Amino acid sequence: MNVNDVMTTNVITVTENQTKQQAARLLSEHRISGLPVVNDRSVVGVVSEFDVIGKEGRTVGEIMSRGVISVTPDTDLEEASRILVHERIKRLLVLDQGRLIGIVSRADQCPRCEARIVPASSEQVPPGS
Repeated sequence: MNVNDVMTTNVITVTENQTKQQAARLLSEHRISGLPVVNDRSVVGVVSEFDVIGKEGRTVGEIMSRGVISVTPDTDLEEASRILVHERIKRLLVLDQGRLIGIVSRADQCPRCEARIVPASSEQVPPGS
């Protein structure tokens, strides 16, 4: 199975110019922990709950993390799981030729076996992930 089989394609995003409060509202309303930051569907960063509550700044562009870890739609699920665990992150952006087409997270399930991509664990995830 590949990332394409489990990824969410209706991705909620923000732009660099949106306010920190707008990002916080989206995170809360959709019960998610992070948002891709895009400029015309090109990814420029990610803003997480930690960024919103733990960093100074008024706009998403001032608080977002710029180091984005991504995969392609044909990345094997085992590889995506390894990346999520090894990099200690909660989500992977799915890019096709540099354009955001989806997102896969630790909470996503394999439709065939209904197992989580990354099993729940007591592992602590560092802030900003």
